Amino acid sequence: MKKTLLIALLGVSVGANTAMANSNVDPETDRQQLVDFFKAKSPKIAFDDYKDGGYIYSEDKRAQWEAVEEFPPYLDSVDAGEELYNADKAVYEKCFGDDPANVRQHYPYFDEKTQQVVTLEWAINICRENAGLKPYKYKKGDMAKVSAYLAYQARGEKVNVKIDSEGAKAAFNKGRDIYLRPTGQLGLSCAKCHTYNSGRYARADLLSPNLGHTTHFPVFRAKWQELGTLHRRYGGCHKNMRAKPFKAQSEEYRNLEFFQAYMSNHLEINGPGYRQ
Repeated sequence: MKKTLLIALLGVSVGANTAMANSNVDPETDRQQLVDFFKAKSPKIAFDDYKDGGYIYSEDKRAQWEAVEEFPPYLDSVDAGEELYNADKAVYEKCFGDDPANVRQHYPYFDEKTQQVVTLEWAINICRENAGLKPYKYKKGDMAKVSAYLAYQARGEKVNVKIDSEGAKAAFNKGRDIYLRPTGQLGLSCAKCHTYNSGRYARADLLSPNLGHTTHFPVFRAKWQELGTLHRRYGGCHKNMRAKPFKAQSEEYRNLEFFQAYMSNHLEINGPGYRQ
């Protein structure tokens, strides 16, 4: 069963060394096949637990993570994000409404007017620039803090990305292609680590599953000693594969986030998070 689901997930024959270009799969069928694949791979893990990333695979690692989360190192940044948000509150309310707890769960989405995926961080800067404010840098700093504040406010809400047009479906498939395509000098893909080998160790790190990847960002990484955004992590992963990363909030990374967020539909938002 695992082998059958894996073939369905990839859309290529076993042993193929290239990702499919211009794939045109049905998003909901693809999502359900991924869920079924992980159920077959790890039948004792409940679907709702995938929001916790790689810590679901190790009792010891999970215990260490839960201990850190009792007094998480990102709380000061969440408070700083609230201050930044309130400093420009009138601007943000024109863009996002008057309830900061009702923002994060609506991103990413596909904008039918521009025919592009809009992520939360991209929307924050669009909002700022339209109001004549200086945009934030996308990988860390004030952007990560404001994003963390909005994520913290939305904790417990469910990921609910909608694909109800051909444009949205095309964006999903473009993100899917990036996820599946081998790249860099090592010839690795996102799927190689986070689908086939999730739960295994890469050096001292547990490889996290694709399900739930977007639920807990931005994250405070021990390696960074600060908050970082999802697109910062994308760039780091590509560098690890010895590939040239795309720019943060590029169309490629926004499509990748759209794909991953859709695949994590129905999981709880629990950002910001702590990661090793």
